[in-house]
Amino acid sequence: MRPDDLQTIFLEQETASPSEVYRRIGVFLDALAAMPKPSWRPSADARGIRTEGPGLGRMRRLISGLEISLEGLKFVHVVGTSGKGSTALMIAASLHAAGHRAAAFFSPHLTSLAERFWICGRFAGAESAGRCAARIAEEAARMAREEDVGPPSYFEATLALLLLAAEEADCEFIVLEAGLGGTFDATNAVGPAALDVITSVGLDHTDLLGGTLAQIARDKAGIITPRGRVIAGALGSEAREEVERAARERGAGIFSPPGAAAVSPDEEGCVFDLVFPEGEVWAGVRTPMAGPHQAENAALAAGACRLLGLEEGGIRAGIGASRLPCRAERIAPGVILDGAHNRDKARALVAALGEYPAGRRLFVLGAAGDKDYSGIAGALAGAGDGFYVTMPPGSAQGPGGARRGRGPRLGVSPAEFARALREAGAPGVTEHLDPWCALEAALEDAGEDDLVVVAGSLYLVGELRKRWVSEERIAEAGDAFPPEGWT
Repeated sequence: MRPDDLQTIFLEQETASPSEVYRRIGVFLDALAAMPKPSWRPSADARGIRTEGPGLGRMRRLISGLEISLEGLKFVHVVGTSGKGSTALMIAASLHAAGHRAAAFFSPHLTSLAERFWICGRFAGAESAGRCAARIAEEAARMAREEDVGPPSYFEATLALLLLAAEEADCEFIVLEAGLGGTFDATNAVGPAALDVITSVGLDHTDLLGGTLAQIARDKAGIITPRGRVIAGALGSEAREEVERAARERGAGIFSPPGAAAVSPDEEGCVFDLVFPEGEVWAGVRTPMAGPHQAENAALAAGACRLLGLEEGGIRAGIGASRLPCRAERIAPGVILDGAHNRDKARALVAALGEYPAGRRLFVLGAAGDKDYSGIAGALAGAGDGFYVTMPPGSAQGPGGARRGRGPRLGVSPAEFARALREAGAPGVTEHLDPWCALEAALEDAGEDDLVVVAGSLYLVGELRKRWVSEERIAEAGDAFPPEGWT
């Protein structure tokens, strides 16, 4: 496809259904992902020669070309290895509950592209999203003719779409979930931030961010706004040292969130108390998202919202209204979906499953090629009675890291993942090339008292969630949990 052809995707979209509009936006984004362009972050070739790439310059060029005004907006930037999506939603929902016009950007989406664009309590309407995408297509064609920049990436274009939609909706606050790392993440081209939030630091994306916790923390701390404010969740000593150093170097104030105490998980989420550093206690705060780790995410979100000037009522309401799909989600009786794609998230999933009594636990697992599948296997091997190993949809087998974007990416072969599970002592491991066949095999094997758990990859659980909630339903409802969508 030629760059000038991008705009033709959106012809006569005024009469298209919401799901059709979002389908066309997806086609446009996939076309962008396939277009040659400089790498978005520094890299080294086979000879070890470093190439800088456009870094944040391409995102800034896109914002400028679209004439998006960032003046007067209050940005909240959320980065971390785990928990950033849940924390970002809780902050955005609290702002909304407190009467502010707020937008939020999420990535990746799971079932519907609409899930990336949260505007004032629901996903961006198809009419607005299509109109914004058409503007981006026009600008992308111009950028494609600039050899030193090139067309925007999939991720950069989705971020621009959120910014345009938020501008149309006259939003005051914009909450941005970083995609990968911090320093060179496209969200770091937007700001300055009213508040930076760091959820956690773990070993993930080590091929790009570094092989140690200190290196990864240094990359994530790259989002800290000079002379701004940053609040950080529970960090190991290595990571905290890097975050504190970055805050000092930039003259930013660093704050601690309240602690989560008396955490009581149940099948409807969990209840907990928030204990603030100055001694104030909020008793009986509830989140509908399951697992003790969600209490920690809620504590960080509450601390962030206090720094933004919100009162207790709005924060409680926002946390209580926040839920994301595929976070220990009970999508149907006897079926749990969770996007656990690293060791820490897999351990959190095991803890959350303690609230779901079951005769047997049957896991459907798949992992992208850049994930620590051995760590996932070690965390889950002792928690299950059967394992149906597959690959995320759109994966290709092979060594090395996964390709970025929504296009084909490398996945861990079922044989490799199965080998890691067996070495970790997992029982009843079988291999399935087709993820849908793996799911059906697990469901057929499950008895009335058994639990089927799908995990290992957000792409895998997002695809299989379509069995219960379709892309069309999400786009039309503006919500990942339409009332009639799951039982």
